[in-house]
Amino acid sequence: MTTLDADVCIIGAGPAGLTVASGLIAQGRNILLLESGGPSPDDGPQGLNEGIVIGADNHAGLRASRHRQAGGTTAIWNTPVGTETGAKFVPLDPADLREWPIGWEGLAPWYARAQGICALGPFAYDGLSWASTGRPLLDLGAGPLTSGVYQFGSTSALIAPLLAGIRSASGATLRFHATVRQLRASASGDRVSEVVAVGEGGRPFVATARMFVLAAGAVENARLLLLSGLGNAAGQVGRCFMEHPRDQALALSPGPGVFARLGFYDRHRAGDGTVIGGRLAPVADLLASMALPNFSVTLLPRPSGTPAVRRRGWLGRVMARIAPPPSAGYGWSRYADLPSAFDGFRLLINLEQRPNPDNRVVLGQGTDALGIPVAQLHWRWRNEEQRELERVRSVVAGAIEAAGLGRVRIAGATTPDPNSHHHAGTTRMSEDPRHGVVDSTGRVHQLENLFVTGASVFPTAGFANPTLTIVALADRLAGHLAGGGTS
Repeated sequence: MTTLDADVCIIGAGPAGLTVASGLIAQGRNILLLESGGPSPDDGPQGLNEGIVIGADNHAGLRASRHRQAGGTTAIWNTPVGTETGAKFVPLDPADLREWPIGWEGLAPWYARAQGICALGPFAYDGLSWASTGRPLLDLGAGPLTSGVYQFGSTSALIAPLLAGIRSASGATLRFHATVRQLRASASGDRVSEVVAVGEGGRPFVATARMFVLAAGAVENARLLLLSGLGNAAGQVGRCFMEHPRDQALALSPGPGVFARLGFYDRHRAGDGTVIGGRLAPVADLLASMALPNFSVTLLPRPSGTPAVRRRGWLGRVMARIAPPPSAGYGWSRYADLPSAFDGFRLLINLEQRPNPDNRVVLGQGTDALGIPVAQLHWRWRNEEQRELERVRSVVAGAIEAAGLGRVRIAGATTPDPNSHHHAGTTRMSEDPRHGVVDSTGRVHQLENLFVTGASVFPTAGFANPTLTIVALADRLAGHLAGGGTS
C-alpha cells in the first residue's frame, strides 16, 4: 500500500481546504491535499454523497446539496456565463458571534483578509457605505429595519488563484479522486497517525502527516469523525446541524412611484466596480428585544406577464432573443418602464436557524460504493421556529407598510424552504469539550494534531451565506498551523 507523507494533510479542496493550503504554502510548509472529486465535473464521485434525510419531506437530499470537485460546492454555484449574478457574500453580524469563543474581535481581522481572497470590494456591508444619488437608500425612519448589502463574487475569482498557487508550489501535492475512508489514532490515542484513503481505480493508500485538517463540509466532516470514532467523547459530533431556511410568504404591491425608490436593492455595480445588491436587515437591538432569529430580506420582482412584456408566437421568440422578457431575479432595475414589466415584489427572507442538538448527522444503515456507511441527516422545522418566523414576517410587513412602500400580503400557514444548501454545525466550536467538538483554534478536543475548518465549526450560523466566514476561519487556521498548531 502506497504511503504519502507531508507536514500537513488536508482533506477536502473546497474554499476551506484550498485557503488553508494556500496559507501554509506561503509559510513554506509541505502540504498534501486530498480531494474526493476531480478538477472538473464528474458524476462518479457524486454518488458518494448519497444519504438519508429524516424529518424534512421537502429537503432536496444530501447528494443534491453537496459536491465533490476542486472548489467544492462553489463549482455548482448558479453563475450564468457573462452575467454579474455570481454568489452572495456577507459576514456574520457581531450579534451572531456572541456565542462563538473567538467573538467578533477575533474574526474581524480575518474577514478583512477574506475580502481579498474572495476578490471582493472593501469590507463594508452597511447601506450607507454604498448609497449614491442614483440609487439612494429607503427612508426607514426609526423603524425595526435598516439597509445593508450583499457583495457578489464568482467561483473563478475565488478558486482559480488558489488552485494555481497550489499547483505551482514545489511543496504541495494535490491528489484528485482520493476519498478518505478513515482517520486512525496513534497507540496513545491522543494523535491522528494516518488516514486511510482510496485513489484512482480503487487503489488504497495511506497518508501520514504531523497535522491533519478536515475541510470536507459539515456532513462529511461529521461522517468521517463518526466512522473513525474520534472527537465524540461527549457525543457532540454531528449535532446542531443548521440550514438557512428561505421564506417567500410575503408579497409587496407597491404604491405609486415606489419602483423608482428601490433601485439600490437590485444587483448593481457600485462606483468602485464592486457588484452589490441592497437588502433589508434588522436594526442592532431588534433581535434581542423581540427574541427573534437573525434575518435578511431581498426584494425580487414579480413579472407582470402582460402581452406587452411577454410576447407569444414566432415574433415573441425572436424578440425574446433580442430583448429577453423580465425575470423574477436580479437585474430588474434596468427596465425603463418598471410598472409595466412588474406588478410587485416577492420579499425573500433568509432566516437564521438556531442550533438544536436533535438536528444532527449520524451514520445510516446503508453503505456507499466504497462500502462506507452513508450519512443520515435528521432535520426538522419545529413549531417554535415557525412561530418565530411568523413574528419576523409581521415585523417586516409592518415596517415596509410604515415606510409607505405599499401593501404587504402574508400567505399564512406556509413553512420555509430548507434548500439553501448552507450546511453548518456538526463539529461546533466550544472551549468546553462537553458542548462542542473543537476549541477556538479548530483543534479537536483530546487530539493534539487534528483540526476541523469550514461551516461545520459554526456554533451559530446567522442568516448569512457562509463562504466569506468559511474563508476567514480557514485563513485564521492556516496562520495558527504555520505557528506550530499549539494552543
